[in-house]
Parts: sequence; structure tokens; C-alpha cells
Amino acid sequence: MSSLLGLVLHLDEYREHRALLTRFYTHRYAFRGTLADPEEAYLIPTAALGFATILFGIQVYGVPSCGEWLGYVQLVLFWIYVAIATCLAVGLNWHLYRSRMATRQPFCLVRLLPSFPAMLAGTTASLLAKTQPTHFSIPILIAGTTLQGFGFMISIFILAEYFWSLHYDGLAPMRRRPQMFIAIGPPAFTAVALMGMAEIAKNKFPIYYIPTASSVNTADVLIILTVFLSIFLWIFAFFLWMIGWLSIFAAHHEWKFDITWWATVFPNTGFALATIKIGDLLDSAPIKWVGSAATIIQVLLWLGCFGLHIWAYFTRRTLWPGMDEGFGPDEHVDQSLDMEGNISVHKTHSP
Repeated sequence: MSSLLGLVLHLDEYREHRALLTRFYTHRYAFRGTLADPEEAYLIPTAALGFATILFGIQVYGVPSCGEWLGYVQLVLFWIYVAIATCLAVGLNWHLYRSRMATRQPFCLVRLLPSFPAMLAGTTASLLAKTQPTHFSIPILIAGTTLQGFGFMISIFILAEYFWSLHYDGLAPMRRRPQMFIAIGPPAFTAVALMGMAEIAKNKFPIYYIPTASSVNTADVLIILTVFLSIFLWIFAFFLWMIGWLSIFAAHHEWKFDITWWATVFPNTGFALATIKIGDLLDSAPIKWVGSAATIIQVLLWLGCFGLHIWAYFTRRTLWPGMDEGFGPDEHVDQSLDMEGNISVHKTHSP
């Protein structure tokens, strides 16, 4: 099931970034405009998420079939990824703060994205450290824990803003509601990362890794703590999952596919992975069945979004000038937005 969900993640990121590269190649000024566009600037870190997904694929499908050399390549790529994730978390967030981009971004949860690559470092570390020698795997696990903690702490403040908005402004317009699932990512992927790294620590950490706690096995304590902490995070992710689906089904008469529906795929995959991992570590058959059901839902979501995206493209309802970027959920676009990012639209607020 985990391999199937990994394939879903890989296909999702491949689809997104192939389209972006085509756009930037054919319109040379589009990337520069992206940095100043509140609808696009926050999505730049998704390129790093694609990098992490490539590392997942190499680790799962490549390393077992190749020689020892690929493991060393993965080691180098991991530290490159750590550097990229750190630069994005610091540099891009600083740019967004400096330009007060949040004042022009209509949906607060999108502000989680600059910290998402850092948050995915823990999941990446839990996969890569397994096949590395101990003297390499321990620094990987420490780095993964560090960046995972940073990303999760940043997300807490943005989630607080999100809940404040729900209480005082109510639910977002239907066009934004698929993005409500972004909130699931921090607790779900943090649970996945912590459990994965704790499992690896049993084989990689010395028995008494913490010198001042020499009476207990460090890895045993770590895995017990992470399992119960992950259950704590899982129920929070489940609450966000239910709020997201209730909000979408409550506005079913307004359904209209656009690219924001892809937000139902990536974060919910983390929720499914966390469910599967908890079931495995507790050896609970009912939880494993729930994980299997979550996996089936995710595959159906990906297939549905993919099919609707192809239909929407050929009917010019998405990925066409003026149809995706440059306007908020409460605005109507009378003219189009060109592909170079130059705004040539007349906007009027909907009644």
C-alpha cells in the first residue's frame, strides 16, 4: 500500500512540474513574474517536493536493484535537498514577508507551502537512512528530525490563523475549499516521519545514544514515544480531513474543477500513510483496514483529478490564460491574463 501511495505522489508531482517547465520555457519572463504573483509565489516550493518524490522513487525502486554506488548518490542528493529546503524556508519566506505577499494571498493555508520541503525532510530521512552505514545514517536522522520540527512549528502559527479565519469569516468560497486539505499535511507527514525515523533508529542508534540516559535503550524509548505522539497527531489530521470533506460536500452544487482540486491528493496521502504506519507498529488489523480504505480513496482521487484535468484542459476551463491565476475567489474576470504574467484583466467583485 505504501508503494502504491508513493506512486500516486510521484505522478502528481511529475504532472505539475512538467507543465511548469513547459510554461517557463515558452515564456521567458513567466518565472520572474511568478515571484511577484500571490497566486504563484507560494507554489514555488512544490518544485522541491518534486525533488523529494524523486528521491523516494530512487530509494524504493532503484537502490535495491543497483550497486552500493547508488546509495552514496542518494546520500549526496539528500544533503543537497536539505540545503534547498533550508534556503526555501528562509529565503522565500523572507521574500514573502518583505513584499507583504500575504496581504494579496486570499487563502492563508497556502502560506504553509514554503516550509513544506523542510517538513518532508523527515520522511525523506526515514527512507534513505535505512540503507546507509551507521556513521552516515545517524546524521541523516538528526537532520530529518531538525527540519521536520522546524516545518511543524512554523505550521502551527499558520494553522492558528486558519482556525481564526474559520471562526470569524466562515468557510472559504468553493473554489478554495479543496485547499483546506493542505492543513492535513503538517500533522500527517510529521507522524509518518517520526515513526519512520524511530524504526530506523532501532537498528542505527547505539543502545545508550543519550549519555545521561544510560539505564534505558534509547531507540526503544524513542519508538514508544513516537507511536503515541503520532496517534495524537493522527486524530488532529483526521479532524482536518473531516472538516475538509464536509465543507466540500456542503457546496456540491458549486463544484467546478480547477487546479486547486489537486490539493486533495498530496496532503491526504500523508494521512493515509500515517494510518498505515500506526496500524503496522501497533499490529492492529482494524487500523490496517482503515489504511487500506484510505489508500483506495487516494488512488480514486488521483484518477478523478487526472481525468477531470484532461477534460478541463481541452474544454479550456483550466491551464488557459485568465482561468487559473491572478484573481481571487470573490472576483469575476472579464478579460484574460497573458502567459507572461502581465495582468490585462478587468475585475469586478461578485455580489
